[in-house]
Amino acid sequence: MSVHHRDTAWQSRNHIDRCCFFSPAVILLVFWLAIPNPSEAQTGSPKPPPPPMAAREDETARAKELIKLARASIGGEESLSKIRTLTASGKYNRFVKYVSVQSPKKVEEKRKSLSGKMEFEFSLPDKFRRRVTGETLRGFGYSFAQVVNGAQAWRDPPMRPMSSYSDRRVIDVGDVARTEFIQATGAKQELTYFSLGWLMFPLPGYPFEMSYLGLYRAGSENAHAINAEGESGFRFIVLLDAMTYTPLAMMISFVENIQPTIMVESAGFFDRRFMRETYARARAERKAREKPAQQYEMLIRFSDRRPVDGVLLPFRVTTTLNGEVIEEMTISEFEINRPINPKRFAGPPEPKD
Repeated sequence: MSVHHRDTAWQSRNHIDRCCFFSPAVILLVFWLAIPNPSEAQTGSPKPPPPPMAAREDETARAKELIKLARASIGGEESLSKIRTLTASGKYNRFVKYVSVQSPKKVEEKRKSLSGKMEFEFSLPDKFRRRVTGETLRGFGYSFAQVVNGAQAWRDPPMRPMSSYSDRRVIDVGDVARTEFIQATGAKQELTYFSLGWLMFPLPGYPFEMSYLGLYRAGSENAHAINAEGESGFRFIVLLDAMTYTPLAMMISFVENIQPTIMVESAGFFDRRFMRETYARARAERKAREKPAQQYEMLIRFSDRRPVDGVLLPFRVTTTLNGEVIEEMTISEFEINRPINPKRFAGPPEPKD
């Protein structure tokens, strides 16, 4: 199944070999999608002309009706309205493909599974937190939290400002603002996927409009597709089971020039000539494997729903990119109405220099 629309300005999970800031996620992908400055116009394929007003109203009304049916399918308003807090923890595996340059003459394509943990704390209606702990392709550990508190959102610890200059050592005020915007937008978008996928509950501080698109084929299942569009060009599609209306997945279509990860894995570190030639081969491989921008479709699928205090919650989250599984997360435990310390949502922290 494929639904194509203009490029989505959203914050994806990190590129493993360059920056382990976001999950996946995802946060947890092996690529980085650029988010434009708030003042910049979004580029990409032209947006089709809007339908007539009456048709738009019908599509919006149908979307609202389906959202109500979706909430009814996972427990109903009576059970969902009793949720004051929701906590969850689980483990994930991220599957990464990369090119291993082992010598000037030996190059292999490899696939590696990187493990990690995620912890979620939702204090409804407007406080959301996710902590991601994982490892990079080179074996370094990392941990960060994404927090949304009302209209505010941030990453803890914050990223260092990302330079927009060719000389990455040069950073100006605009770079600081852009980095803060990327962190806040990434937190809102990532947590939106989980809040909708679990509870069909949008973040109050990150509203979006919904409209019904029609029936689509999601793998072997038929699904109702609802277009969701918010601020900063944030667009994705909510898929509901055509028979039960249960939330199936969130789908994001985008255009990006995702480049393969090239990594030197060599034992000849004490031979300068050998290493110089090995790194030269790595640069040649990177250039030879460059790809133009192309269309991608990411699907975040929620499955294995089980009852928890009257609410059907998904204990498995699977992320695919163009049909290939890139991450699998298994939730070990959901808890409803467990007390959460309000300090967990305090912030944001001071940015790094």
